[in-house]
Amino acid sequence: MLYDQHVHSAYSEDGNPLICDIAARAIEIGLRGVTITDHFDLCTDPIGYPFYMAHEEARKADFAAARAQYGDRLELRWGLELGNPFLMPGVADPILAERSFDFILGSVHYLSDGRDVYLVDYSTPERRGEALSMYFEDMLTLIADGGFDSLAHLDYPLRPMKGLMEPTLVPWREQIEAVLAALVRRDMALEINTRGFMDWKNRQEPEDWVLRRYYELGGRMITIGSDAHVLHAVGGAVDRAEAKLRELGFEGVTVFTDRKPALVPFA
Repeated sequence: MLYDQHVHSAYSEDGNPLICDIAARAIEIGLRGVTITDHFDLCTDPIGYPFYMAHEEARKADFAAARAQYGDRLELRWGLELGNPFLMPGVADPILAERSFDFILGSVHYLSDGRDVYLVDYSTPERRGEALSMYFEDMLTLIADGGFDSLAHLDYPLRPMKGLMEPTLVPWREQIEAVLAALVRRDMALEINTRGFMDWKNRQEPEDWVLRRYYELGGRMITIGSDAHVLHAVGGAVDRAEAKLRELGFEGVTVFTDRKPALVPFA
């Protein structure tokens, strides 16, 4: 029953594996489906959308080859990770309007002042507070603008904070609750990102109380993604994420095809 709906290939600037190899790996480890969600970040850094545009035709060809070879054994879906479109308003809409996808993740990798979330100076409580408050405000802007199906890695800023604080965002609970409520109002999904199981947090992203609060607010649509950028990370800890969902009372995972959600119930 396992799905990985957040995987990066060689057609993300920071990705490595070919799509054919991702498909083979997914089958090897027993996944039922995988969605390729290469970066489409609205910025001028190397990871930005021009890289995607320059490699789109090669990406299509690799995807078609993977589906032809493995499509009878794997649900292979065509996706995208749309990053911080508020930095370049109006740029993404006409490009994406001409293209169709099964699934689009929405994410904030850069703050509205242009800082890379991963490279922000988090060295003091004051700097952490200022950056994280901006991050969650930017998430509200992202949700209001729409154009995506599931919100990726809500606690992404914790990744570079090892040794600086406890792995929790409880101090920003009020802002996070506003983000969750906005997702529910707009009928959008929330992602469980399993990369956190492999880093210093040793848990899924986001933490348990966030998932519980999303459920309490009426949220039922959860997607699971490994955020893999290398082959061995494909499908990483998705079984642990499923177990967490069961523990918290969710009935299954949501899988998107042609941008339409479908609940895949737990057996």
